[in-house]
Amino acid sequence: MPTTEKPFNIHDYLEVGLRRKWYIIIPLILCVLASIGVYKYLPKVYKATTVILVQPQRVPESYVRATITDSVAGRLSTIGQEILSRTRLEKVIQEFNLYSEVRNKVPMEGIVEMMRNAVEVKVQTTPQNDRTQNSFSISFEGKDPKIVMMVTNELAALFIEENLRVRESQAEGTAEFLSKELMEMEERLKQDERAIRNFKERSMGQLPQQLDANLRTLERLQQQLQTTSENLRAAEDRNMLLQNQIEQLKTRGQFSMSHRLHGDTGSGTEDMGRQGIPEDPLIIQLNNLKRELASAQSKYKETHPDVIDLKKKIANLELKVKKLFERQEAERAGTGMSDESLSGFTLDPNTARLIAQYTEQYNSAMLEAKRLKEEIKNLKEQIGIYQKRIEETPKREQEIALLTRDYDLLRTNYQSLMEKKIQARMAENLERKQQGEQFKILDPARIPVKPFKPDRNKMLLMGGVIGLVAGLGLVWFRESMDQSFHAVSDLEEYLGIPVIAAIPNLIEERKAA
Repeated sequence: MPTTEKPFNIHDYLEVGLRRKWYIIIPLILCVLASIGVYKYLPKVYKATTVILVQPQRVPESYVRATITDSVAGRLSTIGQEILSRTRLEKVIQEFNLYSEVRNKVPMEGIVEMMRNAVEVKVQTTPQNDRTQNSFSISFEGKDPKIVMMVTNELAALFIEENLRVRESQAEGTAEFLSKELMEMEERLKQDERAIRNFKERSMGQLPQQLDANLRTLERLQQQLQTTSENLRAAEDRNMLLQNQIEQLKTRGQFSMSHRLHGDTGSGTEDMGRQGIPEDPLIIQLNNLKRELASAQSKYKETHPDVIDLKKKIANLELKVKKLFERQEAERAGTGMSDESLSGFTLDPNTARLIAQYTEQYNSAMLEAKRLKEEIKNLKEQIGIYQKRIEETPKREQEIALLTRDYDLLRTNYQSLMEKKIQARMAENLERKQQGEQFKILDPARIPVKPFKPDRNKMLLMGGVIGLVAGLGLVWFRESMDQSFHAVSDLEEYLGIPVIAAIPNLIEERKAA
């Protein structure tokens, strides 16, 4: 009749294990022994490791800043490619006679690749991630413990030597690059300086920094022109007055001679002599108007209504004065006393002395007026020059701004580059004197005592696990193939009827007793 299988419990598993214990023990022992044999048979590989500390530069960075700022990992990548190159590794292989057993079978490229795989460079970074406190380790694997140690130390020495060379080369390259850039920038500065100097020479007097001086000079010249113009007008007034007085003296002398020639010795001449030389009102008015014009011109422009009105009045009076002189000449001609007719007569001594004195003063005044006119002409020319300079100053200011803008920027860059060059030279000297960041061996490689590969404990553990799994598999297979009953309950459950009596296994009980 059909039955259902009884679920297993822990006691059932223990009973099966005890019943089939040899199925577990024997495979376990065999696998462990096999792992020991494999461990003995496999070649032993030893590994030596040296730890190198990245020592910071001895001079504080606040005094000398290094030109090499890359991380240790980046620098090791560059140095590692140089050290692990084919040329370098071939020298190490030949020096220590590495891989001698396969050098006749494998080409050199393969042996070099084998050594690359045996070398390990590992960066060890501090938790603070401080670049100056990093360290790294160099490891090498091989069959001879002593050779492994020697190769590891040789690789460490190569890394230290290459680091010094690379740092010094980079420092020299930086300084050389900055020197070339500085020379080019210095030449450009000289060109800009020559251009600015030539511009200033061409624009001398019109430069923005000369504007105040030009304004002051222009003001001084205008004041001087005003003073000279007033002096000229005064000299011209004096000339006109002297000329009028000379004409009146000549007229009086001719009138007196005429009376003497006609026998008239009346008191008219004596009265005229006593009254002196009267000045014509037109001349007095003309002089007053000229003084008013000078005063107005000093205050207003030429287009001012007062100045224009005074000029018109002066022009009218000058015309009247001219007509007055012409009339006097006509009157003198009407008396029949021409200069030729009077040439044989002599004037009164006092009158002749006054005429000579006034003539001398008139000539002096004419020379003074001529000198003042020349001075006014020169002053006007200078005023025109300075006015043109002042008018051209904004243009020159814009032009020099365009020239100096690039020059100032270039000079700023030049000064910055000069400081960087000085820093680069100091950093170069720092590397040459080996005062910069260096690699220092912290833990040198030693002869390894036990092999790195294969791992004995790992192999024994692996053999034990394999033997245990194989034994459990055999127990499961044997139990699956076993159709016998090992307990009364198994029989009752299978048959579905109760068992009346069970005969014990006397042989087993005796063995147990």
